[in-house]
Amino acid sequence: MVHNMNVLRDQDAPRRAVRFLCAGPVPLKHPKTTTLIGRIFFAFLQMTPVPKGPPPDLQLTTVLYCAKVSLFPAKAGVERCNRVFWLTGSYKRKEGTRMKKVTKLLVVLLAVLIFGTVFGAKDASAATDKLLAKYFPNGIEKVKPNTPIMDIDANDTWSIGVVIKQNDDILAMVRDFEACEDYVDFQNDWYDDNILKFYVDYGINAFDTTVQFDISVDGGDWQYEKSWDKKEHNNYSEGFCFYEGFGGADDDNTAYFTIMEAGPAADGKLLKKTVKNEQFDLKNHTFKVRYRYCVEYGLLDDYEAGLQFYFTDWSDPRTFGKTTDQNLVIPDELPAPDISNPKRELNNEGKWGGYTSVMTHFSQEVTDAETAIYINTGEREPLVIVVEAAVDDPSEKNFEEGGMANAVWLSDGQRGTTFDGEGSFTEKSRILMRVKVHCDSLDKDSIYDYAVDKVKGLKAKKTKTTSIALTWSKVDGAEFYEIYSGDNKLLGTSKTNSFTVKKLKAGTGYDFKVRAVVDKVFVGLFSDTLQTPTKPAKVKISSAKLAKETLTVNYKKVAGSGYEVQIATDKKFSKDLVKLSVKDAAEVQAVKEELTGKTYFVRVRGYITYGGSTVYGAWSKVKGTK
Repeated sequence: MVHNMNVLRDQDAPRRAVRFLCAGPVPLKHPKTTTLIGRIFFAFLQMTPVPKGPPPDLQLTTVLYCAKVSLFPAKAGVERCNRVFWLTGSYKRKEGTRMKKVTKLLVVLLAVLIFGTVFGAKDASAATDKLLAKYFPNGIEKVKPNTPIMDIDANDTWSIGVVIKQNDDILAMVRDFEACEDYVDFQNDWYDDNILKFYVDYGINAFDTTVQFDISVDGGDWQYEKSWDKKEHNNYSEGFCFYEGFGGADDDNTAYFTIMEAGPAADGKLLKKTVKNEQFDLKNHTFKVRYRYCVEYGLLDDYEAGLQFYFTDWSDPRTFGKTTDQNLVIPDELPAPDISNPKRELNNEGKWGGYTSVMTHFSQEVTDAETAIYINTGEREPLVIVVEAAVDDPSEKNFEEGGMANAVWLSDGQRGTTFDGEGSFTEKSRILMRVKVHCDSLDKDSIYDYAVDKVKGLKAKKTKTTSIALTWSKVDGAEFYEIYSGDNKLLGTSKTNSFTVKKLKAGTGYDFKVRAVVDKVFVGLFSDTLQTPTKPAKVKISSAKLAKETLTVNYKKVAGSGYEVQIATDKKFSKDLVKLSVKDAAEVQAVKEELTGKTYFVRVRGYITYGGSTVYGAWSKVKGTK
C-alpha cells in the first residue's frame, strides 16, 4: 500500500486514495460509488499540500484524537494521520472561507466512506455467506471432521502418518469445484478475464482446502494458538506438521499425510523427549492428534482483502502410543464400488475406435475397508479394481476381464477401460460392463456393480388377445430400451419406458425382459423376466339345452387354461347366479334344485393362468334355454 499521496497519479488513484484514507484494504459495499467519491476526494486532496505534522493550532476533541488509533492503524504511517487531522480539524488559516468549505465537504465524504466501510464489511461477506450457506447451512464451525486414523509401522516409527476420512459436506463442495469446467467472462474493478464459473457463482477465487493439525504429548496441553488461523505459524515445525494443503482441493474419500518425523523432532523442543534412537518411543509415551479443515479463498470483489480463512470444528482426538483407542476391524465382506456413465471415447475426428471409459465412485464403506486392511496388514493399496465386459451376449454369462486406468486408486472420476476385442467394437455392439474390487492378500472379492442400471418394475399394463402393453421404471441416463422375448429375440426398442408387443396369439403365455442402453452401445442387466399371457379369444356358444336337469352347452374351444360358465335366470346375470369353472368339457351338470322348470341364461368365457396370474377373455353372447 502506497503511503505518499504525491505518487497516486495512475488511473487507479481515486480508489487507492479512498483506501489510503480508510487505512488499507477494507471491503466496501459499493465499490463503483466509492470510486466516484474517491475521484472527487482525490481532486480536493491534490489542491492541498502535505503537511509535515498536525498544525499547531489544530483543535481536536479528545475522542477524535484517540479514534485515530482504531481508524488508522499505526502501520499506515504518520503522514496519513497528519493529512486527515489537518483536513478535518478546526483551525485558523489565511485561506479563509474557501478552505473551510473544502474541509466541511471532505469531512462529509470521510463520514460516507467510514459508513460504507462499516456497513459494507457485512455485505462484502455476501460471497462468503453464499458459498458457506450452500455447503454448510448450519455453519462451517459446526462441521465435525471424522476422527483421524493413525498410520503407524510398529517396526519403523521414524515417521508417523495419518489417514483422514473426508466429510461428506466437504467432499460435496470440493467435488462440485472439481467438476466445474465452464468459464465465463467476468469484469469488475479488479478483474477483466475469463473466470471459472464456480468462482463467479460464489464471488471467490484461489479456492483451496487445507488441514490444520494439533498435538498433545503425555497428557499435556494442545499446541494450538490463534496465530495459526492466519497461517502465521510455521506449517512444519520441530518434527510435527501443523498445516497440510491439498494443492487446490482433494476429492478422494481418504487423504494420507505424514505428520511426525523423528529426525527434526530430535532437534526441537516439542517432541524431543519422545524420540529414542531416531525412532518415536511409542511404548513409553502417549500422543493425541486432532485436526480441522480450513476453507480458504480470495474475494472477486475485493482483491486487496487477501485470503479469507474459515475453519470447521476440531475432530475428536485419536490417542496412540503407550495407550491407544484405535481398533479397525477388517469387514467379513468387501463392499462393492459404484460405476456409472459409460462412454465411447471418440477421437479428434469424432469417430470411435473402441476405447471406452466409465465413472467410478467409492463409498465411505469401501475406503473404510481399504483403510482397515492397510492399517492391520501394512499392505498399501490393498484393493484392486477389476473391470469385465460381456459383449454381444444376451445370456449375460460370458465375461472377459479388461484393464482400468489407475486400478489401485480408489478415487472418484472418469477412468479409461480397455478390452482385448475393442478393435472390433461397432455402434451395433452391445457391451455389458461391470466392476468389483479384489483383495489379493485376503483372497476376497466384492459383489459386482454394473455401469448401466438394471431395469426394474417390468409389468403388463394392458393385455389384449393379440397384444400386451408393457411398462417399467426409468433408468437414469438411458437413451432407449431394448425389449426381448424370453428366448433372447429382440422384439423392438423404445425411447420411453413403455412398449406394446403386437401380433401375439390369444390365450398364450409369453416371457419378456427389458434392458437399458446408454451411449448407443452400453447395456445394463436385463430386467427380471415377466411371464404374462394374452387374453383368450371370445367364446362362441352354438347351443344350450336343458334336459332331465342337465344343462348341455356347446361352444367352440379357444386357447387357454379353461372356461368360466355363468348360469342365471335373467339376462343381466343378477338373479340365481351359478358360477362354474370347467377345464374343457362342453357339458355342465348343475345342482338339481337349481335347474327345474325355469328359463335359464348362459354365458361362457375362457381364462388362462400363466406366470402366477390369471387373465380372462371376453364373455360370449348370452344364450337362453328352458
